Amino acid sequence: MDERVIAIDGPAGSGKSTAARRLAEAIGFVHLNTGAMYRAVTHLALESGIDLKDEERVSDVADAMKFDYQIVNGQQLFIVNGHDRTHELFTASLTKELKPVVNNPAVRGVLVKTMRDAVHHLVKAGISGVVMEGRDIGTVVFPDARLKFYIHADLDTRTKRRAAELEARQELFDMEGLKKQIKYRDETDEQREIGALKQAHDAIDIDTSALDETATLETLLDQVRKKGLAN
Repeated sequence: MDERVIAIDGPAGSGKSTAARRLAEAIGFVHLNTGAMYRAVTHLALESGIDLKDEERVSDVADAMKFDYQIVNGQQLFIVNGHDRTHELFTASLTKELKPVVNNPAVRGVLVKTMRDAVHHLVKAGISGVVMEGRDIGTVVFPDARLKFYIHADLDTRTKRRAAELEARQELFDMEGLKKQIKYRDETDEQREIGALKQAHDAIDIDTSALDETATLETLLDQVRKKGLAN
């Protein structure tokens, strides 16, 4: 399976989700956003009134969750227990609640298996390959992925990108507060005991601070072509 995977890791707001989606489209692969799974577990637990610090109950939510990806008019949708939860999963308010869920070892165990199973099923269905993005894809989920990228950008750039996303959804936010939230999340992701955010030793480093979406895509495609994964 690992030979069919391009792994993209990086911090929030680095542009990895857009880059992963556009790369997958360009080479005929399927794009899987794994961070949405953790957000879905968090959303379901909160919706059920479960204390996110109750590791066992939150793990039960993850274990029972049915998570699926759909592409509609070029947009990736996240289907949770049969319902489209795309809009709910990427709000600033939900982002604030993620820490105890992403640090829950039982949840991580369940979702890593879910990620691997998703790729296994897609490969059996005959897809060419998968571009999978998250925080620990190249280090934990698919350490033997054929190609790995670590995409990052400076904090100010990432804050502006996140602000643009929230504005597009007409969400209210404070710019300085948003910057602090992203910085705090960086520290949380880097310090967590399991699946910490870090660059795999064999990942290609891509700094997108001064790159737009098109330039980022071309940079990735150049490396993909060198690996013989695209024309």
